[in-house]
Amino acid sequence: MGIDIIWLLPIHPIGITNRKGSLGSPYSIKDFRAINPEYGTMNDFHRLVSEIHRLGMKLMIDIVYRHTSHDCSWVKEHPEWYIRDEKDNAICLIPQWTDILDLKFEGNETTLWPELIDILKFWCEHGVDGFRMDVASCVPMEFWRQARRSVTEANPRCIWLAESSWFSAMKSYRDQNGLVHTDAELYETFDVCYDYDLYVAWRAAVQEAIPIKSYLELVRLQTFIYPKDFIKMRFVENHDQDRIAHICRDNPWKALAWTAFSAFNKGCFLVNAGQETEQIKLSSLFEKDWVDCREGRSLEEFTRKLIQIKKHPVIDAKGARSEK
Repeated sequence: MGIDIIWLLPIHPIGITNRKGSLGSPYSIKDFRAINPEYGTMNDFHRLVSEIHRLGMKLMIDIVYRHTSHDCSWVKEHPEWYIRDEKDNAICLIPQWTDILDLKFEGNETTLWPELIDILKFWCEHGVDGFRMDVASCVPMEFWRQARRSVTEANPRCIWLAESSWFSAMKSYRDQNGLVHTDAELYETFDVCYDYDLYVAWRAAVQEAIPIKSYLELVRLQTFIYPKDFIKMRFVENHDQDRIAHICRDNPWKALAWTAFSAFNKGCFLVNAGQETEQIKLSSLFEKDWVDCREGRSLEEFTRKLIQIKKHPVIDAKGARSEK
């Protein structure tokens, strides 16, 4: 389809203690240097990396540095690396995330930080081309600065994608005196940020709750508040948000129109697995949930053409006529 980068959700072993569902969340990580045995071995991973590179694509993996599983070895080996309550129990600050424990960056600059940075370099050595940093806005900027400098020495072309925060989430964190960074701050060390700053407005525009003009004004505002060369990861769905086929289930043509608009907007564009087959159901993180391709990939050619146009914005007149 013209995809340039394959992004994998966390590939590591999942914690067993307090796991959610039968498989557990891939974001509840037990060992950051290992491959989940349900996915294969490190040799299998190397073969995957080689094949992705052979096809001219890059590989990005998900990195989760805000928390670990309850049975990560660090819980016993380095209890000081975790946020603790008044009874000295390791905790997660978000109560409903019962399968994880939050890491404590403050005070562990000389112990935890080097370990986390070394893990990034470890995966660079195994052929990874980039990282999607989970909850990046809630990790200290000084850590990201140090990590970026160190990883750049190992792989100067490494791609850094930040899962930045919604405005409402940022307000909630700050109301509780929590650490949270804006996208403008994250661009100091990240190449790409999520488009979550506009997601609520985008969703409202798609559902005709606000005028499209209001959304477009916010899109234009991004060009003034972020660095000149900023890159947003545009999307109409992802593994956390409703699928576009569900949002526009009463009007499939609207889904196509908004997909095209988002793809052609400034930045890169995410194609979520199953989007090309018009999947309606949001995939589960905790259970085996196959993407149903039995009816074919109905939007594969549509997606391929969008990507082709995005990569080649100037098309000669003959080529343009021949496509009509």
